[in-house]
Amino acid sequence: MTADLKKFCGLDLKLDTEKAKLVFGKETNTPEPAVRTLNEMKEVILDKEITVPQELYYMYRDLHGADDAAILKKNELRYDVTIIKPDMLGREFMKTAGHYHPGDYGELYEVVYGRCYCMLQRPNKQNHKIIEEVIVVEASAGQKIVIPPGFGHILINPGPECLVTSNWVSANFKSEYDLYKQAQGAAYFMLSAGKKSEFIPNPYFIKVPDMVCTKPSEKISKFGLTEGEPIYPLIHSDPGKLAFLNRPLDFTYMDVFVDIPRDKPKRSCCCGN
Repeated sequence: MTADLKKFCGLDLKLDTEKAKLVFGKETNTPEPAVRTLNEMKEVILDKEITVPQELYYMYRDLHGADDAAILKKNELRYDVTIIKPDMLGREFMKTAGHYHPGDYGELYEVVYGRCYCMLQRPNKQNHKIIEEVIVVEASAGQKIVIPPGFGHILINPGPECLVTSNWVSANFKSEYDLYKQAQGAAYFMLSAGKKSEFIPNPYFIKVPDMVCTKPSEKISKFGLTEGEPIYPLIHSDPGKLAFLNRPLDFTYMDVFVDIPRDKPKRSCCCGN
């Protein structure tokens, strides 16, 4: 079966739901996906003895409309699509490896298909073993997740379908994976616990604060983001709205999520699955 992704993607793409692969339309380039395997992820998985599944997720980097390469280069931006399978990693839900950005660069994600938990963590600048803040953002198709400066992040697929995300990111850096590997994972591991999920802290860290659970704001005018409207067309309609990806410190990020409660919720705060 195939699922049409254009409504929440803005590009002529479909998802082969059985193979977890993209089907390209005539209006896009056709990059081969980078495949993240279990062997590459063993360091950041809680249950390190697992042997399946072998392929975890697929990253289509530098995807764009067939005639758009020049405009992306001019604006120093890259557009990617990632497909995360709904399999389990032992007790954990399927997830990405996790990465930080050098300097103060951020990122803009959009959920194109399925459901997503994005776990953001902000380390202490002097000691990365101290985590100052953990935010878990729950999002579904059509919702956007802005990664503010200073945060690392992972994407988690709670299932039961594939999770497809797209993202805009500056073309001027490469993601940094080493700190997540050193830590053997993110600040918390998200486990399946029947109809609910359970978060357990990563013992590598000296300090891990209680997490705060939130959702993306429905509309962020300064970045041209509205729930249900795809982010790819911004490169044509108003590329200046994506300038925060290359000039992150020129902007504020207080309104990218719905009001974060003052009383920190419990570690099992996220919705049941």
